[in-house]
Amino acid sequence: MNKKLLLKDAGEEGLIRRLRMFFPPCPRIPMGIGDDTAVLPYTRQAYLLFTTDASVDGIDFRLAKIGPEAIGRKVLAQNLSDIAAMGGIPLYGVMTLGVPPSFPVDFVEEFYAGVKKLSRRFNMKIVGGDFSRSKVFFASCALIGAVEKKYAVFRKNARTGDFIFVTGTLGGSILGRHFCFAPRIREARFLVRKFRPHAMIDVSDGLTRDLGHLLDESGKSAVLYADRIPVSEAAKVLARKTGKKPLEHALGDGEDFELLFTVSPGDGKKLMALKKVAGTAVHFIGRVRKGKGLFIQSSEKSLERKRIPCKGFSHF
Repeated sequence: MNKKLLLKDAGEEGLIRRLRMFFPPCPRIPMGIGDDTAVLPYTRQAYLLFTTDASVDGIDFRLAKIGPEAIGRKVLAQNLSDIAAMGGIPLYGVMTLGVPPSFPVDFVEEFYAGVKKLSRRFNMKIVGGDFSRSKVFFASCALIGAVEKKYAVFRKNARTGDFIFVTGTLGGSILGRHFCFAPRIREARFLVRKFRPHAMIDVSDGLTRDLGHLLDESGKSAVLYADRIPVSEAAKVLARKTGKKPLEHALGDGEDFELLFTVSPGDGKKLMALKKVAGTAVHFIGRVRKGKGLFIQSSEKSLERKRIPCKGFSHF
């Protein structure tokens, strides 16, 4: 009897590779499976962006520790982050909730209060959704956005020699920031208009894991400079509890939801001089190279380099 492959053994990336065989690329679709959002035909000048993300009690949050308004905000925010990673603007969303019948109506209303506040901030509309009875509370959002074709950014176009940048600071989001982060829509729009990033992704599963996705799609390798990684204060606090180094948390913790992107060396030097985009700090952290793999060295001038794994959060 053949042993069936389990999800925990296939892993998230392995599962996605298998599903790509079920749904091969379509010539009319600029991007299907394999980026932060699907990219669909729209007008002569623009693409539609289509994304979805789900959150489940006990996996992505714990109801015993966080209220429904914060959960509603996060469910929408992580989808907005995907739209930002493509250089787009959000337009419309629908929300699906799985709710135990024993929950009070107030819980659902507070959840949507969190959704409403954030949707207003980014001038988008929630236009529908669905409810289902469930033993465990979960919420899923599907979001439509748009981006001008000339500004659309994919994971697959990083070039050898590109400078690698990240917005904000990294690590320790589990201490609270993962419920109150600001989706980098405005920062992304500034970047695509002024600097035309070659490749971009949002840091949802961890810096090294998401950089690994970008490098795999681009067919490149990269080197990171340890002294340039923007380690958050939360990562330093968390490190004192876990015994890890703050840098380890910055490299591997998930749910920072910052933008990770590559630009030409010329634009990279301009960004380094600028230091901020749309009021948010940007940090030069490494270079794209030929070949495969991810490497780190203590500084840009260091002669010693070591390969590091692309570790981070995975659902399986």
